[in-house]
Amino acid sequence: MVTSQRNILYRKFHAILGELGLKESKHDLLSGYGVNSTRFLTDSELIDVVERVQNMKLQKLSADSRLRELRSQVLTILNQMGIYATNNNWSQVNAFLLDNRIAGKLLYELTVAELESLRPKLQSIATKFREKQETEKHLMIMN
Repeated sequence: MVTSQRNILYRKFHAILGELGLKESKHDLLSGYGVNSTRFLTDSELIDVVERVQNMKLQKLSADSRLRELRSQVLTILNQMGIYATNNNWSQVNAFLLDNRIAGKLLYELTVAELESLRPKLQSIATKFREKQETEKHLMIMN
């Protein structure tokens, strides 16, 4: 491999490590190849390690998109319940989610796993909320 191509791969490797906040883990990544510096990697090993960190970056991006998707779903349910009726009005959302019976955390503090377990809970609450409203509406009409 030409030196300029190796230099491009070095820069790419270090840039991705920086984006992922893994600069301190560089030694751990390289130790699997029996070296402590990218200079000592063979061409194929350098290509392999760059592909590994690129895959790590893609996994992080897909996790971020999953997180945004779940947050959106939670906000949609809260909107249906009238809690997030006005965009950017986070006081009701925060107060609702901070209740330990709901989540005990703010929306942006929730992980993917926590959001996945929160969603069915909120859907159940929303269903009961709608049923209660329908019952009250029915009783008002009947009186």
